[in-house]
Amino acid sequence: MSSFQVSEEVVQVFNKLKNQRAHRFIVFKVLDGASGVDVEYAGARDETFEHFRNKMPANEPRYAVYDLEFTKADGVKSSKILFIMYSPDSCTQGQLRFIYSTNKDAIKSKVQPVHKELQINDHADLKESDFIGFFI
Repeated sequence: MSSFQVSEEVVQVFNKLKNQRAHRFIVFKVLDGASGVDVEYAGARDETFEHFRNKMPANEPRYAVYDLEFTKADGVKSSKILFIMYSPDSCTQGQLRFIYSTNKDAIKSKVQPVHKELQINDHADLKESDFIGFFI
């Protein structure tokens, strides 16, 4: 069995989000055959949380990174990078959920640093206000 590979594109696109603020979010998908993971979609900087939410399938797992911008109660603007392990309970492909779960650390090690890791199991729980709530 071959080992799970994280493509170089994953690292390059993440670095553009982190260092150049070129993207608002990145959605990653496990390749057919579960040989690795690659970038499925990189959202432009001006895309909204709703764009991000719409890119996350209701019934399939994904990994994602989201650059969350918000204003604290004292008026200070802040930005935090979130790593999201999205594995909806509505996914009927148990093996696919297992593949995402067992290979999470491989991709997470390539997209560092992140400020918070989230586990989301329902499409309805993809709410920007909940994400902001972790930091305010």
